Amino acid sequence: MRRIIPVLAASLACAFWLASCGGGGGSAAPATPSSSNGPAASTLSASSGEITAFGSVFVNGHEFSTQGAKLVDNDTGETLADASALEVGMSVDVKPMSATALDAAAPQAAEIRLHPLARGYVDAATSTASTLTVMGQTVQLTSATNFSDRRACVTATTSPCTPVSGLSGLSVTSAAAVPGSYVTVHGFLFSAGSGGANIVATLVSVGDAPTGTSRPAAFKAEGSVLSTGTNSVTIGSLAVSLAQATCWGADGKTSCATAFSTGQVVSVYSATAPALPATSFSASTAALRSRLPVETVGATVEVQGRVSSTSGTSFVLRGISVDGAALAAADRPVVGDDVRVTGTVATGGAITASAIKLLHAAISRSLTLEGDYSAVAAGTSANTWVVTLMGQSITVDASTRLSDRTSWTTNFNITTFQSVLSAASSKHLVVSAAADASGMLTATNLRLMPASTRAGLQGIVDATPAPVTGTGATAPTTFSVHGIAVSADPATFASLSDDDDWRLATKTTTVVAGDLVLVRGSFVNGQLVVAVPAGHTGPTMSDFVVDLGPPRAGDDHCDF
Repeated sequence: MRRIIPVLAASLACAFWLASCGGGGGSAAPATPSSSNGPAASTLSASSGEITAFGSVFVNGHEFSTQGAKLVDNDTGETLADASALEVGMSVDVKPMSATALDAAAPQAAEIRLHPLARGYVDAATSTASTLTVMGQTVQLTSATNFSDRRACVTATTSPCTPVSGLSGLSVTSAAAVPGSYVTVHGFLFSAGSGGANIVATLVSVGDAPTGTSRPAAFKAEGSVLSTGTNSVTIGSLAVSLAQATCWGADGKTSCATAFSTGQVVSVYSATAPALPATSFSASTAALRSRLPVETVGATVEVQGRVSSTSGTSFVLRGISVDGAALAAADRPVVGDDVRVTGTVATGGAITASAIKLLHAAISRSLTLEGDYSAVAAGTSANTWVVTLMGQSITVDASTRLSDRTSWTTNFNITTFQSVLSAASSKHLVVSAAADASGMLTATNLRLMPASTRAGLQGIVDATPAPVTGTGATAPTTFSVHGIAVSADPATFASLSDDDDWRLATKTTTVVAGDLVLVRGSFVNGQLVVAVPAGHTGPTMSDFVVDLGPPRAGDDHCDF
C-alpha cells in the first residue's frame, strides 16, 4: 500500500489537516471460540470488528449495552475489571445475549473479547509508507488508525511526558538494548507475506514497557502462517520457535512439532521479549485462532475487515473466505475496501454472505472533504443524517467514526450527532466518504474541527468535464473531483520534498483524468479556488494542489 496522509500529516499538521489521534496476568489456556448450538437465522451470534464510539459501545453499527458484560483478554482469558479498558479502534469480538435480534435497538453484550494482533516494541517506522514494524509484522497505518497513550508519565503530576498522537511521536529500536516504543496493535489481518502489510491498524496504543514475567502475552504476534518446520512457524517476518511452547489446536492441547499448517491463523506469545530487532521469537504459547468468534455452521455472524484478495464472486477478509454470490454485483468489494459482512457460517469456517456494507473505500472510490457544512437534515431511516458539504450530500450513520476536535467530547455518536453540531461554535468538518456504485456518498469518518476559512479536497479527477491546463492566475487550470469544480493557479501546483522539513516545492503539472489529487484553498461560489497568496510566488500550506498520479489498487485513501 502507498500511504499518503503521513507525508502530509507529519509535515503539514500545524497548518494542514489534523491526522487521526485519538494485557494482563493469568496463565489460563488461550480463549477458544464458542461451540454452542447455532441460533435462528435472525439472531446475531457474534459481531467481530472495531469499537467506533462509546455510549455504551458501538461495534459494527450496533450500540451494545455493556452493563453486566464480561470483558475478556482473548489471549490469556483474563477478565478485565470494567469498560475503562476499552478504547475506540480496539478490535473486539462481541457475543450478544443468546436471544438478541440483529435489529434490536440496543443489544445487550454478554461478552466482549479484546483481540489485539501484536504486542511489542516498534523496531522500525517509515513515514512515507506509514508503516511500523512490530514483532516482525509490517503494520500499515491508515487515516482511520487511532493512537492512544497509556504510559504512566502522561498523567504524572511531576515531569509529565507529551502523549503520543501519531507516527512521529513513536521511537524505534536503535540497538539491541535500546528498544523502541512499546505498543499494542489492534486491527485486521491483511497480507500473509513478508513483503506487504501484515496488519492494517485500527488502534496503536502506547504503554509502559513490561517488566518481569507477570504478563504472559506481553509480546505477541498473530497472523497467517507463512511456512512451517518441526517445532517452528513463520508469521510475517518473524521466525517463531515452538520448542519451549505449549500449543493449542482446534481440539485442545497438541504437539507443537506438527501443530499448525501453512495458511492457518495462529497467535504466538510470551512474557519474555525477543532479541531486538525482533526477527526471531521463542514462544511460550501458540494457539490456533479460529477465524470466526463463533464457528457453528448456520450461525449468523458479522465480520469487519479489509479485503485482501478477490476471485470471482468470492473474496478474502481477515483470512476468512467469503462467498459473495448472493450479493448484488455492484456491492461486491474490491481489494482494499474496508467492509462489514453479515452472513452465516459455512462448513470449514467460511462465511456465506447475505449482506455487506462498505465502511472505508479503497482509494479508487473514496473522497475526503474539508470545509463548512451548509445543512444537516434527518436521513430517510432512523439514526441517519445527511450533511451538505461543498455541495455534496453525505449520509452519516451509526457506522461513521465521529470525533469532536473542538471540545474533545467523548459523547459524540449518532444519537447525539445533531445536538453536538448545533451546540458547536464551529461548522468546520473534515469528512471521509465512500461512494457506492451510483456515486452516493456515505461518511466513514467525520470530524468536527475548529473554525477555519480554508477548504480542501482529496479524490480522483473526473473525466468529465475534461481537465484544462492553465497558463497563469487569469487562465487557471480547471478540473473536477466527484463533481466539485476546482480552479487553480498553475503556480500553486506542488510536490512534497522528501527531506527533514517535508516542504512543498513548486512543480509544473498537467492534471489528467483518473489522477489522485490533494487540493487546498477556498470554497467560493461553488468551486474550490487555489490562488497564490499575497507576498508569495508559489504554493503554500494554505493553497496548493498535489497531483499524485494514478492510484494503485492497494492504495489507502488520504484523510485530511
